[in-house]
Amino acid sequence: MIVVIVGPTGVGKTALSIALANYYDTEIISGDSVQVYKDLTIGSAKVTKDEMDGIKHHMIDVLEPSEDFSVAIYQKMVREKIQEFEDNNLMPLIVGGTGLYIKSVLYNYNFDDTKRDHDFEEELRDVDNETLHQQLEEKDPLSAKKIHPNNRKRVLQALRRADTHKVSSETSKDEKVYDFIMIGLRMDREVLYERINTRVDQMIEQGLVEEVKALYEKNIQSTAVQAIGYKELYEYFDGEVSFADAVNNIKTKSRQFAKRQFTFFHNQFDVHWIDVDVHHFDETIEDAKRYINKVLGDNND
Repeated sequence: MIVVIVGPTGVGKTALSIALANYYDTEIISGDSVQVYKDLTIGSAKVTKDEMDGIKHHMIDVLEPSEDFSVAIYQKMVREKIQEFEDNNLMPLIVGGTGLYIKSVLYNYNFDDTKRDHDFEEELRDVDNETLHQQLEEKDPLSAKKIHPNNRKRVLQALRRADTHKVSSETSKDEKVYDFIMIGLRMDREVLYERINTRVDQMIEQGLVEEVKALYEKNIQSTAVQAIGYKELYEYFDGEVSFADAVNNIKTKSRQFAKRQFTFFHNQFDVHWIDVDVHHFDETIEDAKRYINKVLGDNND
């Protein structure tokens, strides 16, 4: 049985995961698409050595910032980790806020047919996004419904699948690969947004600007620096926005991201939600333990 802790950024997932890992004598697998990168520490709110409390963490600092990363790579790496956990009689504990990445591991997502075909893309180079999406609607309506017309890369991938008569990866995503327990943390939206704003200010104080400047000066242009906090400061270094605007943009996009995270988890999973009281977080931990123990006990009946 896998235990998964999800929820929006800033809600307390790290603290809960450490407590649960200690209680169940296990280790943690990060479910975050940015924390895989070395040198992206402050902006990704990476768990610190002190916070780890001796708990081993996986899928953190495994790639150089110059390397591209994808959900397919994450799926492969984490499924291998899960096998390692099971071989060592450890309960896998996945913790993070990147919903699609987590879902790709738990459900039957097949990415074998999603490699980019540059020749195919070149043939359609002069076709506008709207026309491409209309073509996809005709050939694969299910994928078209789930992909925004301006997401050209995914539209092209879906068209390529349709043209080669390969089954769309959209068709098998409700089939579970593992048994899992999913706990979601949530809190009053205004409280959460204030926590996010404060955390951004703290990141700036901790050296986020210097962290991003180091990547910028190395001319890192991979998917890593498209993450919130990095992209906005790149725009500042490029002279496109003022520093104040860059910081405000980080806060705004972080709040928007938190809202999208909650919506994704609420719509895509059967989540046991726990309302967080930041002043009585021990109660949150106990609520999570009780729920996990109940499910594990019911499964052993």
